[in-house]
Amino acid sequence: MPKTTETEGERRVPLKSVEFLVLAALYEEPRHGYGIVLDIVERTKGKVQLRPGDVYRVIYRLRERNLVEDADRRASGGPDDERRTYYRITPLGRQAATEEAELLAQISAPLLSESTK
Repeated sequence: MPKTTETEGERRVPLKSVEFLVLAALYEEPRHGYGIVLDIVERTKGKVQLRPGDVYRVIYRLRERNLVEDADRRASGGPDDERRTYYRITPLGRQAATEEAELLAQISAPLLSESTK
């Protein structure tokens, strides 16, 4: 069962930054570990670069918390696709990622408006 925090009467699943990035990478479609690495590099414009081993440790934690699960393998034409494990975000993971994004937007808004002055 995922740990939660109480915030103004609501329950929220707290996420580490790297967990949020992995959930964001899986938000639109299932991906394998290396695909997650590439998505994070693209989303962060190269500012965050994770090693595949680090990503798999995060995936393991997210699976333990029921935020990510194994997906069906999808062939995309590559010769090694059969060996890859694909992961997808669960409904609970989708909710946690959305709530984290909303919280980060709320926290970031004053900082971003201050930086444009």
